[in-house]
Amino acid sequence: MNNNELKAIRLNTSFYNTESLKSFDCGDGRINDYFVNEAIGLDQENIFATTIYVDNSDNIVGFYSTSASLLLIDNRDDGFEKSITRETMTEYSAIKIQYFAVDEQYQNNGVGMSLMQNMIERLILADMKYNIGFKVLYLEALTNAMDFYEYCGFNFLKSWESEQNLKSAIMVMNYEEMCDSVDI
Repeated sequence: MNNNELKAIRLNTSFYNTESLKSFDCGDGRINDYFVNEAIGLDQENIFATTIYVDNSDNIVGFYSTSASLLLIDNRDDGFEKSITRETMTEYSAIKIQYFAVDEQYQNNGVGMSLMQNMIERLILADMKYNIGFKVLYLEALTNAMDFYEYCGFNFLKSWESEQNLKSAIMVMNYEEMCDSVDI
C-alpha cells in the first residue's frame, strides 16, 4: 500500500466520531485509548493536530498527532547539531509527534514509513508556505518502536543503552535531515 492509496484527513474536520474510531487497533491499549477517547477533543481544542489516514474503504489505517513545541537541548546532549549562530542557545523551536500509530493489520509492510514521509512532506510544505520556523521534529519513542524511528531517520538525542531499562527515549530529526528524507 502506498500514499496514493491512502487519504489523509484532519480528525476534527472529518466525519469520524468516537464509534468509528473504535475499529482502530495498533496493538497498544494506551494509544488506542488516546485515539478513541482523547484525540477528537484535543484536536478540536487545537492542542494537538491529529491526522488520520484511511484506505479506499474508509478503514482507518493509521494516525499521528503533532503539536508545536520547544525542545530543550543540554550542551552535553549528543546527536543534535547545535546552532552555529547562537552557541549558547538551548531552546529550539520544534514540532513534537505526540502519537504515531498504524493499525495492526497494516503494520510491517511499509505503511508506517509512508505515513511518516507524508507527515514530513506536509510539515516542510507548511513551513515553506507559512514560514513556521522550526529546527527539529522529535518524539518520545517507546522501546518497541525505536528501530522503526531509526529506520525513518530519527536519531537519539542522548546515547541510549538498552541495559538502562528505559521505556522510552527522545529521538530527533533536524530540519535539514527532514528535507533530505523526502522528495519535494
